[in-house]
Amino acid sequence: SALAMDKGMAKQLFIAGGIPTPQGISMKKENRKDSAKELGLKLPCVVKPCCGGSSIGVTIVRNADEFKAALDDAFKWEDELVIEEYVEGREFSVGVIDYKALPIIEIAPIQGFYDKNKYKAGSAVETCPAELPEEITEQMQHYAERVAEVLGLNTYSRSDFLLNKNNEIYCLEANTLPGMTPTSLLPQEAGVLGINFNQLCEKLIEISLKKYEK
Repeated sequence: SALAMDKGMAKQLFIAGGIPTPQGISMKKENRKDSAKELGLKLPCVVKPCCGGSSIGVTIVRNADEFKAALDDAFKWEDELVIEEYVEGREFSVGVIDYKALPIIEIAPIQGFYDKNKYKAGSAVETCPAELPEEITEQMQHYAERVAEVLGLNTYSRSDFLLNKNNEIYCLEANTLPGMTPTSLLPQEAGVLGINFNQLCEKLIEISLKKYEK
């Protein structure tokens, strides 16, 4: 869980594990530089706190003036940031239970990107299973399983992906404590397999208890 929360470390592990992810760099507050060009970054880009959650402090930067403002905002939350290339495309999430991927869910925000508005009812259209070619579905599920493997997420997790217009897949991050209300993404994915919310909770408990069996 700690590895997944550190977006900079997780990105390094994704690259080492053959998982496609947007190119990016880490920046510490004491080494701050306010010029994207000086850092070798192209705009647009995404600025986000390294270890934050719930999309807090995340900004899509489209010009030089916005870059400095995005750093100001993100550094309010913590002293290390991840800055990565902006990938425009469709948004997806893939739950993994015991290293096995669930059906993919597509998240289509009504407005903007899937930020803190994710907690507002009706802010996005969620489609599960996602309408994707079989080859893309299998690739994305494979990458979600690889994320669980390289980060050691051996009970359950949920990984977020983008798919660009060229059908190139990018893994953004892994969530080790995904939402677990009956209408959250992971339970929706399990529901497609006929696993209701109570059964899902029991399954996660059973998997966890197996770790302590002798």
